[in-house]
Amino acid sequence: MVYLYFTSRHRERMALVERNLDARIFSKESRLDNALKIGIVAIMSGIGVFMGFLLDTWGLPGVVAYFTTVLIFGGAGLVGFYYLAKRKEEEDKEV
Repeated sequence: MVYLYFTSRHRERMALVERNLDARIFSKESRLDNALKIGIVAIMSGIGVFMGFLLDTWGLPGVVAYFTTVLIFGGAGLVGFYYLAKRKEEEDKEV
């Protein structure tokens, strides 16, 4: 599995180099954006687990409470990251 990951990544990079395309996806900024996205989703999922706990103690079945709130809050985190990234991209175009 690890071998496939590295070989496919190498092929992608070589294809970009051969076609003289933008290799921005390998930049440090891209990795920071991914870290921000993972952080936002983790925080929102944690809030979802907490909300699921509260709903479970108030009488909603545990599986339903945890599953739905984690998905809702995790999805909200992804949507929030999308709008942050979109705004940042628009600001970069203006400069």
